[in-house]
Amino acid sequence: MRLVDLAALYLLTGTACAVALYRRDPARGVLNAITALPLWPLWAPIAWTARAEAAATTSGKGDRLRAVRNALDQTVASVAGTSYESLIDREAAKLIMNEAECIARRHTELVRLLAREEFRLDKAEAEAEGLEQQPTSGRVRASARLHLENVRRLHHLAERDERALDELLALVNALHAQLMLMRLSGSAVASVDDIVSDLWTHIEGLRQASAEGTKDV
Repeated sequence: MRLVDLAALYLLTGTACAVALYRRDPARGVLNAITALPLWPLWAPIAWTARAEAAATTSGKGDRLRAVRNALDQTVASVAGTSYESLIDREAAKLIMNEAECIARRHTELVRLLAREEFRLDKAEAEAEGLEQQPTSGRVRASARLHLENVRRLHHLAERDERALDELLALVNALHAQLMLMRLSGSAVASVDDIVSDLWTHIEGLRQASAEGTKDV
């Protein structure tokens, strides 16, 4: 095969990769497409994998939300019609689930946002550091520092929401186990009051996080 044919084949493949990346993620597609066109053997796998990881993270939150819902359903069902029903009934479970869904929705939005090139933390840090070393205006450097601080706060919110869902699931599972022990053994377990208290304290924390997150995002 002649060199010109190899060059044409290389350019054709790069164009196909650029189009595929753009169609898959229009928000980042222009930059990915421009980069992939000449460097497709290196950049295309990286860009494609990064998008897949973001999608997997989003899916993981959906799985955890379903786990919370299932745990709540099982907990409510396990004490229905018993003297322990006052500790958690369907109305209480609905309230808990509403807060969990609010956090999960925001986390999903944050994951999608942070998957974009301009919200990558390492990129924002590199840009801010680079501008500090260049003879740019103070206003430009200040804008870069502000952008970096905002990106850090967004990443912090995403991490906080992820921990909140993990902790909620752990608390609901602990409450379910304690209530089952109480019902089956026929004796009260003092620590159940602590778990119930921790659960509602956590729910109040989720409410506050939702209010603060709405202002920050």
